[in-house]
Amino acid sequence: MNKLLFWLLIPGVILSACNRKTGAVFAMRDKLEVINPDFKFMSAKAKFRFDNGENRVAATANFRFQKDSIIWVSISGLGIEAARVFIDDENVRVLDRLNKRHYEYTFEELSDQYDFEFNFNMIQSVLLGILFEPYKRQKIKKNENYYSYVVSKGAYSFTNFISSGTMNLERVTVLDEVTKNTISVNYSDFILVEDQIFPNEISAIIDYDVEKKSNTEINISYNRMQIKSEPLKFPYSVSDKYERN
Repeated sequence: MNKLLFWLLIPGVILSACNRKTGAVFAMRDKLEVINPDFKFMSAKAKFRFDNGENRVAATANFRFQKDSIIWVSISGLGIEAARVFIDDENVRVLDRLNKRHYEYTFEELSDQYDFEFNFNMIQSVLLGILFEPYKRQKIKKNENYYSYVVSKGAYSFTNFISSGTMNLERVTVLDEVTKNTISVNYSDFILVEDQIFPNEISAIIDYDVEKKSNTEINISYNRMQIKSEPLKFPYSVSDKYERN
């Protein structure tokens, strides 16, 4: 179950460099205006695939978001809910309905377990195509199809690739300079939901070394996204019959 959980946590395929010109590095005088989706509440349906070399999972998921506060996910296979996930700014809770077990982790525990710093903002950014770290007058490399810039924060290096045509985030890589663990996320097939732009396709590659070198691939395909003006419900309760970690 821990490995299934991992895709949700962080839960990209590297874009082809063919036919791209070598870019020049320069400092922008004006702020680089990257378009991030903005909303209060949103629901979405999606198909996802998870493959870590040992386990392969294909399922459907219903997402509900309260921006910057809550991520709720119901995961189903063959029409049966297999798991329910509730994420807030402090904890990740997973209700394993198939095995009647409940898991609860703090972000500190998960960061220690996978030797990579996880937090709510990172998960939200991955799932919605929001910048992990905003632009703050870093040097920019401009290529034919994108702008790229690097942000260093503690032991982490974030490289953002912004489409020069749409100014949306198309790819981000995160490198842990100490462990050399990496996350690379690619966003594509952007769609307009009301007046906001979201990626319809998300693919991610996680390379990490805890006990041995591992590679995990995740693909999420949204097929229905709706921005809500009214608050959503995030039902999550644990029966006394469930074992707890």
